[in-house]
Amino acid sequence: MIDQNEQIQISAETRRSIFNKIMSHADFIGVFQGSNYEDQNIVDFLKMIWDLPTMPSEDPRFKNAEADARQHLVNNNDWSLTYTFEQRFNLLAGDIIYFVKFVEACVSPFVRSTIDEIMQYVDEINPLLNKDNCELAIEDYINDRPHFIVKPGTGFSFKRKNIESNSITIYVDNNNKDDKPCFFLESKLWDDYGHKTLFILHYFDHAGNDSIMGRVKICKKGENKTLDVIPKSFLSLDTNYCSLGQDTSYYSKIKRILGEDAMVFFYAMKDAAAFSQISDDFENDLGFKHSLLRDNSADTALNLGRYVLAGFDPDDRVNFTYKTQLAYAPDFGFNIKFDFGKINQEDNFNRVIAIIGENGVGKTSLLSNLAKSMANQQKDCFLPHYPLFTKVVAVSYSMFDRFYDIDARTFNFEYCGMHNNEGGLMSLEQLKARHKRNAETINALNRGLNLKKFLGKILPDGILEDLFEEYIETKFKYDVYEDYYGKMSSGQTMLTNLIIDITANVRSNCLIMIDEPEVHLHPNAITQIIHVVNLVCERFSSCCIMATHSPLVIQSLLSRNVLIMERDIDGMPVVRQMRVESLGENLTTINEEIFSNGQQEKYYRRLIKKAVEGKESIDQVLLNLQNGDLPMSLASYMLIDKYLNHD
Repeated sequence: MIDQNEQIQISAETRRSIFNKIMSHADFIGVFQGSNYEDQNIVDFLKMIWDLPTMPSEDPRFKNAEADARQHLVNNNDWSLTYTFEQRFNLLAGDIIYFVKFVEACVSPFVRSTIDEIMQYVDEINPLLNKDNCELAIEDYINDRPHFIVKPGTGFSFKRKNIESNSITIYVDNNNKDDKPCFFLESKLWDDYGHKTLFILHYFDHAGNDSIMGRVKICKKGENKTLDVIPKSFLSLDTNYCSLGQDTSYYSKIKRILGEDAMVFFYAMKDAAAFSQISDDFENDLGFKHSLLRDNSADTALNLGRYVLAGFDPDDRVNFTYKTQLAYAPDFGFNIKFDFGKINQEDNFNRVIAIIGENGVGKTSLLSNLAKSMANQQKDCFLPHYPLFTKVVAVSYSMFDRFYDIDARTFNFEYCGMHNNEGGLMSLEQLKARHKRNAETINALNRGLNLKKFLGKILPDGILEDLFEEYIETKFKYDVYEDYYGKMSSGQTMLTNLIIDITANVRSNCLIMIDEPEVHLHPNAITQIIHVVNLVCERFSSCCIMATHSPLVIQSLLSRNVLIMERDIDGMPVVRQMRVESLGENLTTINEEIFSNGQQEKYYRRLIKKAVEGKESIDQVLLNLQNGDLPMSLASYMLIDKYLNHD
C-alpha cells in the first residue's frame, strides 16, 4: 500500500534542480500569467500550494498572506519570484508537502492549456524525481488532459499518447471476434426504472481465452435502451455515452490486464469513474442517476475507481490526524486522531467515534472546522494524507450548529439541520419539504428496505408496516408518514426525520458527522440512535464522528472509540482517551471518568456537606436526606461519614 506523503522523500539537491528547471520557463505559472488585479495571476497559483487566507501576513497593514502577496506581487510588483518562493514561503527548505504541491501545480491541467505543455514539464521533471525514487504519474483526466500527482516509486509514468487512440475492438453481442485481443459486451436486459443499460464485459486474449471483467452499465443521453443504439463494434464511444463499472473489482481487473493502457480503454468506454469530467457531464442524466448509480456498489465504484487505478487501497485512506485551532485558543494548534479501522471489513467495531466533554470545550467547533477543512480540501490540515471520503453528511438538530455556512462547491457535502443558508431557522413546512425530497430520493435509490430496517429499531411494528409498500421493491410512503406526525412523540418524529435524512444522503465510504444527537431525546432513544448509526455505517461502509454530552452514547462504544475533550490548566484544548473500558460500563463510572470536575459532582458534595452541618450522627443526617425506606447509595453514605468524622 502506497502512503504517498510519508514515503515521498526528495533531497535538498533534487528540490533545487527541479526548482531551477521549472523557473527556467518564463511561463511556468501558465494561465495565471495575468498582470492585472482582476485577472488570474500568480497569487491564484500560490493558493494552489499554500492556504494563503489562513496564513499570517508579514506586513501589519494586511490581515493575511493572500493580501500580503497580492500587494507585493500584483499591485507593487516588488517581490521577485526567487524571493517569493525561496524566502517568503520557504519552498525549498519547508515541509515536503508544499514542494510536492508546487510540482503538481506546474503540470496541472488547470495551469497548462494543452497536453503537449503538460508533457514537456513532465518529461523534464521525472528524470530528476527518479533520482530520489519518485515519479509524476497520472491520476485522472480533466478536460481530456492528464492530471499528474507525485508518487513514490518509478516505472508507471504516463507515456505520450492520445487517449482516444484505443486499438482494441469492443464488440456488442457479436460472436465475430476474430481480431484478438478484443473486448466483448454481453447485454443483459435488466430493467432499472425503464432503463436497460447492463452488460457483462469479457476480455479475449491472443489465444482466445475468455476472462470476465465484471458488470458495466452504459447509457446514452436521451435513450432508455442502450442495446438499441450502441454500435455493434467500436474503438471508442462518442461523448453522448457514459459507462460505469458496478464495483471496484471491475477497475482492478482491467488495470491488471491492460496496465498503463487501461486509461485508453476507459476513455474509449467514456467511463465516469476514471474521468471526473464525464461524471460531471452526466450527473443530471436520468439514466445515469437511476440506472448506472442504482446499486451502492456502483456508487462506491464511481467515487473510488480512480483511486484503485492509481494504486491506492481505499480502506487505508480514511484514518487520519486532523490539525486545527479553536476560537478560544486561536494561537494554539492541536492534533486529534481518528482511527476507523478498515471500513470495508465486516466485523469492524470502530466505525463510530464519539467526542465528549463539558460545555465550552469546543466539540461543536471542532466538528464544524473538520467539515469545512474537508469541504474546502485543506489538505495541509491532515496527516499523513487527506482522507478519502466520497461525501460528508453533517447532521444536527441543535439551534447552535455551524454546519449551515459551509461553502462546498468542490466537494460532495450535505447539511441536514434546522438552519437555512443564511443561518435562520427553517420553518416546519420547509423541514417537511426537505424530508419529503429525501424520502423521494430514498425510493429513487431503492433504499426503502434499508430505511425500513433502520426505522425498525425505533418504531413499533404497527406503524412500521403502514409506512412501507412491499411489492417488487420496498417503497417508503411519505404521505402516510406525514399523517403520523401528530400521533408520534416528538422524540420519535425527530429520530425518524434524522434517519430519513441520513439514509437519503449517505454514500459508500461516506463520513457522517452528528452534533449532539441526544438533544430532545429520552435515554432509550439515545441508545437506539447509536444502534441505527452503526447499522447505517456498516451497510454503507461508512464512518461517523459524533459530538455528545451523553454518557449513554459512551456506554455503547468501546473506549478506543471515545475521545474526551477538556481544557488544561492554562485553558488550552486537550484531547485524551478513556482510562476505563466504556462499553457496558456503569454510568456513574463513566460520568466520573469524563466529568470528574463537573458541576454535578460539586453540587452533590455541597448538598451533603450542608446536610451534615450541626449534626452529630449519621441517623440525624439521614432523617433529612433519606426518602422513606429507600437506602442511601454507598457513595453518599461514605461521604456523610467522612464529613461527620473528618471535616
